[in-house]
Amino acid sequence: MGGAVSNHCMQEAGKQWKESAGRAADLGRRGLYVVAAAMLWFDPSNGFSTAILWGAGLYALWNWRKTWAAWRNPAGVLFGLGVLWAVLSAAWSFYPIGTARDVVKSAPMVLAAISMPAIFDRPSRIWTALVASAALITVRLALDLAWIIYFLGWPEALAAARFIHPYLYTHPNVSSMMAGLCALVFAARGLAGAPGAWRKAGLALGLAVDFAYLVVMASRGPQAVFALAVLLFPIVLLPGWRARLAAVVLGAGVAWGLWEAAGIVNPRFQDRTMVNFNNRETVWGHAKLLADRKPLLGYGFGKKAFVKAFYENPAQRAPLVPVRYPHAHQYWLMLYFQGGAAGFALWSLGWLALGLRLGRYSGRAEQAAAGWAERVRARVLPTLLLVGVAFILIYGIGDFPDHVIRHAQFYLAGLAAALTLPPQEGKGAA
Repeated sequence: MGGAVSNHCMQEAGKQWKESAGRAADLGRRGLYVVAAAMLWFDPSNGFSTAILWGAGLYALWNWRKTWAAWRNPAGVLFGLGVLWAVLSAAWSFYPIGTARDVVKSAPMVLAAISMPAIFDRPSRIWTALVASAALITVRLALDLAWIIYFLGWPEALAAARFIHPYLYTHPNVSSMMAGLCALVFAARGLAGAPGAWRKAGLALGLAVDFAYLVVMASRGPQAVFALAVLLFPIVLLPGWRARLAAVVLGAGVAWGLWEAAGIVNPRFQDRTMVNFNNRETVWGHAKLLADRKPLLGYGFGKKAFVKAFYENPAQRAPLVPVRYPHAHQYWLMLYFQGGAAGFALWSLGWLALGLRLGRYSGRAEQAAAGWAERVRARVLPTLLLVGVAFILIYGIGDFPDHVIRHAQFYLAGLAAALTLPPQEGKGAA
């Protein structure tokens, strides 16, 4: 009898120890995420960030079964072929050495994106990755905003903040785009049901800081695309065609009102011509002219090949513009310029396939939920990832998502692959 009791006590103690060890491991994992995210988002270009990205890529190779399961689909195949096309383009690049260098420089980011399903293999971890990243970026934006207001004073900061150098993330548009992405993350987490009053207050504070940054920095492109993303979110989120139709009608009315009041919201919107857009139309025209001469293969992957072909092309002298652009100043044109029609098709279809995959996942999650409110909450995370990627791709119509925006673009794609990981390969919804 005594032996049985002793064995039972030992089993209970072992069970408690395992639970404690599991909680400690989970806490340590979350802490590691935060430290890695801080290094990655505070300065994506430093050596520590590159080492973390390489480490994540090696982890993906170690967990190759889960990695393979996440990317073994049309989106993964198209992205993989797009990466392969970029590597092969060094063979016909206008500047082969430059293309090779840019391929090597981009490799850690690509490998880290591939690793996302192996690291964040359940929705709770994906939320942790998104909210932790958004929080850390917002802290840095808040520090930047405080310094700008202290340096310029108020309300002068509203008129001159975008002229302060050096910028937080190389350019006010880049910082503003990150503020918009973080605002979407905080709002979505609130809609999904953040537990606890303190967490809700933190989300509200982060949302307020990001919105204030967008207003103070007064970057027209990020502001316009952010407004469009906010209007698009309920259309994608709400289940049922009646709710979506109502969201479309309401969104159209709000969009019209914003268009009419744009000059009041931001005086820079009063100029709706291309006069004060830093000669972008000249750059677009010349880049398109050159790209049409190599419509299938393009000039080779990377910004170094672009600069060489654009400014040092013996067949066509570059136009005289006051700013020396390191890219085509448009994502979609850059795809065509560096990869030709083949590269453009691979990446365009890849983003489309990823969006459709998120849509199918959202539909399945909705069907498994009971009640309208639960159906909405089940759709929040895939909607956030879909709208977040669309936010960057729509911005790419008028600019090139470079620097930290490019990292965010691949980060969201990797998290989308993680979310849509086949159930047998994931670890459930916990």
